[in-house]
Amino acid sequence: MASQHSSSWQEVIDKNQIPISRNFLVGLHLTHFLSTRFAPNVTHYTQKFFHLQYFIERKDQQNIYDIGVDDAYYVVSWIVLLTFFRSFLMEWAFIPFARHVNKIHSRKARMRFAEQSWMVTYYCFSFAFGFYIYRLSPHWHNIDNLYIGWPHYRMPSLFKKYYLVSIAFWFQQIVVLNIEKKRKDHVQMLCHHIITVALVLGSYYYYYTRIGNMILMIMDSVDIFLSSAKILKYSGWQRSCDAMFVLFLISWVALRHGLYNYLYYHAWTKARDLMFDSQCIPGILQKRCWTTTVVNVFLTLLGSLQFITCLWMYSILKVLNKVIHGDSADDVRSDEDDSDVESEDDSKTNQTPETTDEDVTEKVDQESNTHAQNDS
Repeated sequence: MASQHSSSWQEVIDKNQIPISRNFLVGLHLTHFLSTRFAPNVTHYTQKFFHLQYFIERKDQQNIYDIGVDDAYYVVSWIVLLTFFRSFLMEWAFIPFARHVNKIHSRKARMRFAEQSWMVTYYCFSFAFGFYIYRLSPHWHNIDNLYIGWPHYRMPSLFKKYYLVSIAFWFQQIVVLNIEKKRKDHVQMLCHHIITVALVLGSYYYYYTRIGNMILMIMDSVDIFLSSAKILKYSGWQRSCDAMFVLFLISWVALRHGLYNYLYYHAWTKARDLMFDSQCIPGILQKRCWTTTVVNVFLTLLGSLQFITCLWMYSILKVLNKVIHGDSADDVRSDEDDSDVESEDDSKTNQTPETTDEDVTEKVDQESNTHAQNDS
């Protein structure tokens, strides 16, 4: 999983994502196990990596939690866990599948295939989990309940796990973006991830988790189509890629511009009135309260996310224009060299650091066949 950038600490981490994350998790579990027997005081801290904190009560057969700073322990453990899952699946499942089943020849294309396969895996899980929570929530078919009764500090365990894992995922995306080879849209992606992290963290702290659930579902559902289109492209199934691109375009416009902007408009025009009883009152201690500044900051972040989405929409329209004129749907928001063709320079660069047992076996087989032909 090595990147082709200069030798640095980022490259060392990139090459060793599996052992680093594995050793951290094993060490953490071992420390927790031993501390339960020999150092109970340490257990007070290690258990926070594995269990939700700030329990309130058990109601309707589910545990209810509040939030707090100790939730950071749970987020950290999931950042490492997601790093391990991603690296393990890419190296031992997705890349071999791309090589042996889809017959993708370029190492770079196999890597892109593996990355997008992981994204589809995560987004499908996250969207399904988020939709299940939405289906059981008070704001199902009534978005006024996104703000009525705010602050919503009584959080069911499933909802809290969903939100903390989402926070961990977006932090992990920033880590991956900075340790692996930079793409041509690195700045855009970094800005997008930073804004998203600010939104999910801010919404969690201020108990705007219901609207956060809606925004996360919008993002996840659209990215399923985008990553699927990329997978089809790298696999050489261009017609299927073009068809998936059309589905992606429809979902992008309908959800990231249509539904997203409707939610933005709803928040802009109605949120203050629906949360009127929770406005900050000077001299009174309140668990959470809102001011015009707080609301405007969230609206600004939501607007910034939409601005980046509009920039990407411009790129998508250029791809659409190519498809209309008979060309294939190129990759969006990625490198221009993500094809299944490896340049001579890339091939030379990749030979030494990325040679695998399978590469050696193939070379031996080729040499054996050459000798056999010469003998005959």
